[in-house]
Amino acid sequence: AQPGRRVIPTMADLTHSANAPSREDALASAATGMVAKVSEYVKGELYASVEDYKLLEALNQATSDKLGELSGKASAMREADAKLAARAAELKPFLDQIDTLDTSVEEMGNTAQLLDDYAAKLEAKYKEIIIARRQP
Repeated sequence: AQPGRRVIPTMADLTHSANAPSREDALASAATGMVAKVSEYVKGELYASVEDYKLLEALNQATSDKLGELSGKASAMREADAKLAARAAELKPFLDQIDTLDTSVEEMGNTAQLLDDYAAKLEAKYKEIIIARRQP
């Protein structure tokens, strides 16, 4: 194209431009496609967030159930501990008596051993006296 000369489009040029989409149509199509893909992405993110939320709810419920179970066990253990403490308090006087009797029995055993030792000495002394009397 030279300056000052007008370019006359050919029939091929006219047919080609009539069949080809305009730039605005291409941009609109691309924008629509982009919006659709962003929409799919956002839906996917929302779905993942909902699934995460459901999982957290399930974990929260399981934790709550487990804490309830453990609380019941702890309560039962406190009751059992209180019963055992009461029973130990009831038995304390008897256990003290058993300890006193054990000490007394041990002392009696020591006393019996002393008496046995003394009896053996007396017997030895008696035999010594008897033997000494028999000898002229």
